[in-house]
Amino acid sequence: MNDIVYYEAVPSYKEFLERHLVPNQPAMFGPALTKDWNARKEWVIPNEQAMPRFKPNYAYLKSRFGNTRVQVAECNKRHFTDQERSEMTFAEFCQLWEANEGKKEKSGNYYLKDWHFVKAFPDEGAYEVPKVFKDDWLNEYWINHSEDDYRFSYMGGDGTFTPLHADVYRSYSWSSNICGIKKWTLFPPGQEDCFKDKLGNMVYDIRQVDPVQFPRFKDAKSIVIYQRDGESLFVPSGWFHQVENIGATISINHNWCNSTNILFTFNSLQSDYKEVKESIQDIRESVTSDEFMQECQKLLLMHSGWNWSLFLSILHHVATCYIKNCDYQPDVQWQMIKIENVLNDWQEDKDFVDFLKQDPSLYQKFNELQSVIKHGE
Repeated sequence: MNDIVYYEAVPSYKEFLERHLVPNQPAMFGPALTKDWNARKEWVIPNEQAMPRFKPNYAYLKSRFGNTRVQVAECNKRHFTDQERSEMTFAEFCQLWEANEGKKEKSGNYYLKDWHFVKAFPDEGAYEVPKVFKDDWLNEYWINHSEDDYRFSYMGGDGTFTPLHADVYRSYSWSSNICGIKKWTLFPPGQEDCFKDKLGNMVYDIRQVDPVQFPRFKDAKSIVIYQRDGESLFVPSGWFHQVENIGATISINHNWCNSTNILFTFNSLQSDYKEVKESIQDIRESVTSDEFMQECQKLLLMHSGWNWSLFLSILHHVATCYIKNCDYQPDVQWQMIKIENVLNDWQEDKDFVDFLKQDPSLYQKFNELQSVIKHGE
């Protein structure tokens, strides 16, 4: 398995929908997709080396963003399933990053991750979301209902990496390389047991896997692809992946979901709920049913970043304020059917039905959503 569709010319939304979003298959896009981005013109300068073709314009970046505080990971220091992180100014990070042009021997494997760049600089206009990625329920909701979002920038030196993982909420992601090269190792869904030991611990770094602890990892099928300057990768829902940087690298990344993968995200939420529920069974006899459910939902929010109330609010918002007939969304009726399918599955869960009864406002929101779907169809 080593073939991913490559688009030199930008495909139509309809083609991308039918070939990638609905069947949940990855795709790589050539530089044409991002050729007009300011980030590709201002954030980089030509590299005298043959590859990568560009390198960061450190002076420009420091002058524009130097005083901003950012979270930086040290890739050679593991912290549970992630890496140790510290806070510093962007200018301080750049000093570490620029050392020896980002080579890991001197840069210490420092990697600026999950920087909410658009949130920090809303008027910068560094890039514009391509039409094929524009149908985004996740950021539509978060931008309108909170101070958070899932729009990130990543910057790191040679040898920095992100350990094996699947994206938050089992969302889609897209990643556009501004400069540098990324080595992606992608694992199609359905192989999750290959990444676990008998206690449920996950493989951390696919380059250093203990065959005794993880005897099935050798059976996992993967796709390896190198993403170069200007190229963009679409990562579908539930595809585990590890990413390694070659040279000093900058990328723009969004997590997103919509009607085509809402069932993936719902199933992820339900799976996380079952894990949380099981983990606190020892307190069940000492609290009321309502208190137990409240504790489950609180832990679910802490563990997964959302819970039933939040997920319902997202569906309600997109159905009432976002879904429309346009050239970057599927047919309205088709989208409403996808939401209806999720609601039907959800109502099969007795815990959820009891949960709605506890909160009249959520029960009303659920009924409103059902009404909108009915009329939308």
